[in-house]
Amino acid sequence: MPTKEGADAQTMDGGAAIVAWFKEAGIRNVFSVSGGPINSVYRACAHQGVRLVHARHEAAACFMAEAQSRVTGRPGAAVVTLGPGVTNAVTPGLVAMLAGTPVIIVGAQAATRSAERGAGMAYDVLPIMKNVTKWAARCTDPDRLQEYLDIAWRKMWAGRPGPVFIEVPTDILSAPLKGRPASVAPANPGIPGLASADADAARALVAAAARPLLILGDELFWSRSGKIVEAVEKHGLAFATMRLARGIVDERHERWMGPAYAPCNATLRRAMKEADCILLLGHHFEFDLEFGDSVGSQARIIQVCSDQELLHRNRRVELGIASSPAAFIELLAGMPALQADRAWCDGLVSAWSEERKAQLGDGDANGMHPVAAIDAVSSAAPENAIFVTSHGNIDFWADARLRVFAPGRYLRAGQSGALGAELPYGAGASFADPEAPVIVFVGDGGVGFHVSELDTAERYGRAFIVVVLDDESWGAIALPQQQSFGETYEMKLPRRDWTKVAEGLGGKGYLARNEREIAQALGDAIASGKPAIIQVPVRSVISPYMAYIS
Repeated sequence: MPTKEGADAQTMDGGAAIVAWFKEAGIRNVFSVSGGPINSVYRACAHQGVRLVHARHEAAACFMAEAQSRVTGRPGAAVVTLGPGVTNAVTPGLVAMLAGTPVIIVGAQAATRSAERGAGMAYDVLPIMKNVTKWAARCTDPDRLQEYLDIAWRKMWAGRPGPVFIEVPTDILSAPLKGRPASVAPANPGIPGLASADADAARALVAAAARPLLILGDELFWSRSGKIVEAVEKHGLAFATMRLARGIVDERHERWMGPAYAPCNATLRRAMKEADCILLLGHHFEFDLEFGDSVGSQARIIQVCSDQELLHRNRRVELGIASSPAAFIELLAGMPALQADRAWCDGLVSAWSEERKAQLGDGDANGMHPVAAIDAVSSAAPENAIFVTSHGNIDFWADARLRVFAPGRYLRAGQSGALGAELPYGAGASFADPEAPVIVFVGDGGVGFHVSELDTAERYGRAFIVVVLDDESWGAIALPQQQSFGETYEMKLPRRDWTKVAEGLGGKGYLARNEREIAQALGDAIASGKPAIIQVPVRSVISPYMAYIS
C-alpha cells in the first residue's frame, strides 16, 4: 500500500481530480472492479485517503454504492472500466433510477486517439446509460472534470434524486491538469418551500377531512422533518410508509398501519377506498399504490413532492404541490387538531394488526413457514440492525413482517423487480455503517446472483448475514404457475449447501431448522464479525403480495 501523501504530493491528473472532488463531496468509499484504464483513480484513492473497495462484479460494486446512499442519505460512488464494465452497471443504474437514489458512476472509455477505430473493449455506452440515469455525459478535458462532476451533482439532486453517469477516456484520466482545481464542496440545488396559496388550500382540505389517510413516501428520506410524529399524534392519523420512507418514524408506533404496498396490505387497500382525504407526501401513485385506481371516488388528494413531473402522475389530484414534503409536515403539525373520525383511524391500525396475525403459520416436515423464520430472525436481531430484501416471494413475506425502527435501516430493491441486488446491498451497508448488523433476506434463487461478494466483505473486514430461506424453488414464479396452470416449468432448485459456500468464501455457515437454531446462528454470526449465511429450509407458501398480483 503506498504512503498516503495527499493530493498535493502527487501529479494532479484526471483520476486524482475526480478523487479530490469525491473527497470534497463527502464520499469516503469508491466501489470498483479491476480495470487498467482506471488505474489513475486507484492510485489517487491510495494517495488521498479514499477507501477503494474492490468488488467481484461491476453490478455488485454499483449496488454497493447505492446501498451507501440508502443507509447514509449521502450519494455513493462507483468507478468502472470501459465497455462491459459499464454495461454491467446498467441494471444498478436502472434500480437506482426507479428507486430515486443518488449514485455517481464514472465509466472509462478508450483513449481519444482511438475513438471510432475499434479499440479493445470500446463501445458507445452513452445511449444506454442515458436511458437508466438522470444524466449521462462524456468529458474529454481533464481540466473540466470537476466542472462535469458539479453538473452531475446538481442533476442528481434536482427534483427527485437519481443516478448520474460520466464517461472519461483513459488518456483524459491519466492526463495532467494545467492548474489545480478549487477545493470546494458541490452545492445542492434548493428545494422549494410551501407557497402561501398552497398552504391555505391545504389547510382547508385537511381541516374538512373526516377520514384522512397519511402515506409517507420516498422523498421524506432525503427531506426529513422532525415533526412527523407530532403531526401523527396531534391528529390521530393512521399512516403507512413507502420504501425509502420506512423507518423515518419508528414502525413500532401505535399509529403505523403497515407498509404502503397495496398488494401485501389489504388494510391499505381498504383505507384508500374509504378515505375522504389522502395525504400523499414525497411520492406518486405507482404500482405499489395500484396507480391510484383503488382510491375511492369521494377522496380528495393532496400530493406533495419537489419534482413537478410526479404531480398528478397516474391519478389527477385535487391539490398538487411542488414543494418539500417536510415543509408540508411542518404545516400539518402546526394546524389545530383535526375533528377526524378517530374510530375509523383506530380501526385501520387494528385491522393491520389482525392482518399480520392471520399470516402466521406452523412448520412441518418440509420446513418452517416463511413468516415463522422471518419473525425468528427479526426477534433475535439487535435494534440497530439493517435489513435488506429484494423482489422474490420470500422478500414479499418479509416486507409485511418487518418493522423498521429508524431511517436507512431497510434496503428494498423491489421497485425495479431486480434480483441480485440483495447481497451487494448487504456488503455496501456494512461499509456505510460498520457498527450495525446487516441482515439480508433472500431465497435460494436470488442468493446465486452475487454470493461471491461475501468474499469482498471478508477481505475488507466487514460482515453481513445472509438468511437464505430455501424452498428449493423459484417461488415467486413457481407458485403462480401452479396456481394458474396446475403445473410448473423448470422451477425446481435442488437444495445446495450454501453454508459451505459461505465457509469457502471466508465466512461462516449455519443450517437452522427452527426458531431456537435461528436465534443461536444469528447471535454467533454477529459475534464472529464475519460475513455469514444462515440457511433455513422453509415451505413454499405463496405470499399475500404474490397471491394478489397473480
